[in-house]
Amino acid sequence: MMCRLDRVFASPWLAAGGCLLSISCTGILGADDAPGPGQDPGDDAVVAPGGMPLHHMTASEYNNTVAHLLGTRLRPADGFPASGAKGFDANASALSSLSQVLVQGYYDAAKSLAADAFSNEAQRAQILVCDPAEGAGDGCAREIIERFGLRAFRRPLEAAEVDRYAAQYDDARTTLEMSPVEAVQHVVRTLLTSPNFFLRIEVGPDSKRSPGALGGHEIASRLSYLLWSSLPDEELFEAAEGDALATEDELREQVDRMLADPKSAAFFQNFFGQWLGTRTLPSHSVDTALFPGWNDEMKGAMIDQANAYFTGFTTGERPWSEFLTAPHPESPLLAPLYANDPEAGRAGFLTLPAFLTLSSRADRTSPTSRAKTILAQLYCAELAPPAGVDIPELEAAGGDTGTVDNVREKLEKHRESPDCAGCHNVLDPIGLSLENFDAIGAYRTAYPNGDAVDATGEYGGAAFQDISGLIPELQKDPQLGICPSEQLFTYALRRRPFGGDRDALEAIAARWEKGTIADLVKQVVTSEAFRLRPAKVGAK
Repeated sequence: MMCRLDRVFASPWLAAGGCLLSISCTGILGADDAPGPGQDPGDDAVVAPGGMPLHHMTASEYNNTVAHLLGTRLRPADGFPASGAKGFDANASALSSLSQVLVQGYYDAAKSLAADAFSNEAQRAQILVCDPAEGAGDGCAREIIERFGLRAFRRPLEAAEVDRYAAQYDDARTTLEMSPVEAVQHVVRTLLTSPNFFLRIEVGPDSKRSPGALGGHEIASRLSYLLWSSLPDEELFEAAEGDALATEDELREQVDRMLADPKSAAFFQNFFGQWLGTRTLPSHSVDTALFPGWNDEMKGAMIDQANAYFTGFTTGERPWSEFLTAPHPESPLLAPLYANDPEAGRAGFLTLPAFLTLSSRADRTSPTSRAKTILAQLYCAELAPPAGVDIPELEAAGGDTGTVDNVREKLEKHRESPDCAGCHNVLDPIGLSLENFDAIGAYRTAYPNGDAVDATGEYGGAAFQDISGLIPELQKDPQLGICPSEQLFTYALRRRPFGGDRDALEAIAARWEKGTIADLVKQVVTSEAFRLRPAKVGAK
């Protein structure tokens, strides 16, 4: 079922008929009361806050976690099977099952990682907080197990767990005739194969999962995997132990500290990179016969410039209200793309070479793709063609199979078909406004065949000459300030919002007021959805 759009948004592009734009109504995957695929939870559904479904780490999170836990440079998760997640990799619906291949991957990785961790003195020192060969008994082994287990499981081990792993250490010493250090390595390997390591588990002290605040270590893990895609550091563990993370002020301070840490590079790669697509730029193809300036150095410069742009809105002081108008970070390697810019220059995310390249094809621009990316990513609209409609390729619609020169003329062919007109009447004015920029983001005034570029259009009743005239109209849409809240909420909670989450999202967006992304993170992590565990249906 589709949510009724007129009850959620009121934008010109949402009012167009014939183009199916839907807002997903999925629930908390894995929850007893969650609606199934295609089901509507209903306007009056009582949705508990919180609720991060049980799931395993993403490949990026696994690699980061073992790197920070063990000091290893191995990246075993690169060989794990792909999750097939739609949207963010961390969507728990795609991480809620374990295939036999993945489980075997965890066991093989644990063996390699444990061996690597004990292969040199620097890495061993992170684990061997005392010398297990000194003194009688297993006192040192227990201390190692408790300290390493805390970091591996992201929570203190229970007494029974310490006893079990200590017994395994003793057995390795006696039955397997291992040295004290070898026996510790054996236990480390076993800890790395535990579901408590590779699963994100939130149990808490109440087995009925009744409403109430999450434990300090659970909050610490939510924070660290949100901002670092990895386990908590010592400061977070200390804050969790002292229950400091129960206060909003402490959460805000931790956000500032964690975003200033180099490990926050994972936030830019995994949140921004997946939301706005920049993570896929390394694999993007460009026809170098048509664009001879394209090379790996230019590709890398685009990524660096985009991340610098995002940084200004995150750890800098630039508000999100300027996301479509802010100046671009300078990049000498990208200077050729800016060489022909008009005197007024260009600004805003939509004219970044990274965005313009990613939303193009290898050999030409794609106004439709650019428009769909803008609407889906920045305005959280889901676009799909009407059911049963066979949409021809742009080249086929124009009657040739060669390189498309004048894209506007080709799109006019699409609009001649009633099946295509509904969507293209919405998308074309947005996408064609960017036609002054070619498939790698260089400014141009004419197509390869000599036709002048026409970037004019009309949007919401206002005529414009090019993207600079369209931007003020796009900025009027309130979704520009609401969509980032939904995206970050989804990334942080690992599930799509539904039902009662909508009120929370509106409150988060209202308090945020299109400030910095750091401000938005603080709004999300201090919300009840982030700090509370859900009620189990039927629990009293």
